[in-house]
Amino acid sequence: MYPALDDRAEPQPWLTYPVGLRDTDHFPSRIGTARTLTVSGSLTALLGHTRAVVLWTIADRPGCTTTELARHAGISPAGASQHATVLRAAGLTRTTRHHNTALHTITPAGHNLLNHGS
Repeated sequence: MYPALDDRAEPQPWLTYPVGLRDTDHFPSRIGTARTLTVSGSLTALLGHTRAVVLWTIADRPGCTTTELARHAGISPAGASQHATVLRAAGLTRTTRHHNTALHTITPAGHNLLNHGS
């Protein structure tokens, strides 16, 4: 992976570079705990690292809100919402509403992907 530059972006140009995880790297499953999870290379290649983290977080914390999902996945609430929408459209998660709160759970297809994505 290489750095990406968009010098025509409005309102200002941006530069980004991948930090990514390799097959042997780990990320925290819960903020402030020692538990870790290996993200497999094939799952990351299929979903992308952040989306794989979001899927795993939903599996680890069934019924989490979008705000909780964002906090535990280490992304913005808008990013969490977007990733949850894509995962739901793919049939990997389910979202139910309680008043104005979205609650995310994993589907059997999502569990199968996590269990066999290594």
